[in-house]
Amino acid sequence: MKKFKTIIQIIVLMTIFSSALFSAGIRETAVLKLTAYIPAKTTFTATDFGFDVATNNSNFTYSVLQQGMNKTLYVVAD
Repeated sequence: MKKFKTIIQIIVLMTIFSSALFSAGIRETAVLKLTAYIPAKTTFTATDFGFDVATNNSNFTYSVLQQGMNKTLYVVAD
């Protein structure tokens, strides 16, 4: 009988502790705010038809002046 009481007590204690452990896994929503700096990069490539511009920056303007066979690229940072 003493063994039976001990086994029942162990089962009860295991149930209490395991429910406490599993209840800690409750999911809650959280807001994560990320701040990052993306450096500006601009690439001008001369082609037969003019210039190709690849950029992630929007604070400049450019223009192309063609005089005969010569093309001149003007870039102005805003």
